[in-house]
Amino acid sequence: MPPNPSIASIRARLLGGMAAYMGRCAEDPESEAPYGQAEIDECAGILDTYAAAVEKLPQPAAPAAIMKEVERVVLALNAFDERCSVIETEERESLCDIIYLVAKDAGLEADEDITEQWRDW
Repeated sequence: MPPNPSIASIRARLLGGMAAYMGRCAEDPESEAPYGQAEIDECAGILDTYAAAVEKLPQPAAPAAIMKEVERVVLALNAFDERCSVIETEERESLCDIIYLVAKDAGLEADEDITEQWRDW
């Protein structure tokens, strides 16, 4: 992920929250976590792939090129969530924040939700 401390903090909180939920489910004999560590790692990988792709864009990055990467990450997260049912309100907000901050750091100027047109979660 980029060196932006806000992105790193949100990412750590997101993945840590997912792991904590999984742990709470494991402690309750009547509950089963809908996902495991593999799915948490997959989510992290999707975010890392997005950040790396945006970082590789020629500088200054064209807004259309940045938005193409936003579309790719959102579609990947759609498929991931359809398969794993991981993304709830808190995760959605964190994911949108990460996607936005990576795009903003690359030079995208946007005042609205840049994920909405593709996002199913």
